[in-house]
Amino acid sequence: MNKKIRSLSASCLCNGISMTIKGEFRPVINCHCIQCAKTHGNYAAYTSVLEENIVFKSKKTLKWYKSSTKAKRGFCNNCGASIFFKRSGSRAVSISAGLFKNPSKLKTISHIYVKNKRDYYKIEDKLPKFKKYT
Repeated sequence: MNKKIRSLSASCLCNGISMTIKGEFRPVINCHCIQCAKTHGNYAAYTSVLEENIVFKSKKTLKWYKSSTKAKRGFCNNCGASIFFKRSGSRAVSISAGLFKNPSKLKTISHIYVKNKRDYYKIEDKLPKFKKYT
């Protein structure tokens, strides 16, 4: 986790889900797994925080989908925005980095599940690339 404590605001496109998060944010990781491609329409950029640090201003459109035996995904049932990824039993929740207002000062540090990336794009940056989440 990035040791700098900060406060960031985030929301979906329709503002049915809006929140403030205070605390430590993990740097952003780009996930190229098939589930992220299917839920985001492309790879997904996620940061992560302790769930207890999320204060909702609104969550009236938040719905959860159990995407595997190991995790669930939160989304807005109005605008369709992909919001969260949460592993079963974890205190942390991953949040789509695109939901935060600028400047977020978040930094991307790596790519995961690169063997599953779609064939229409290349990963051309010099960030570390991993076959799975490490």
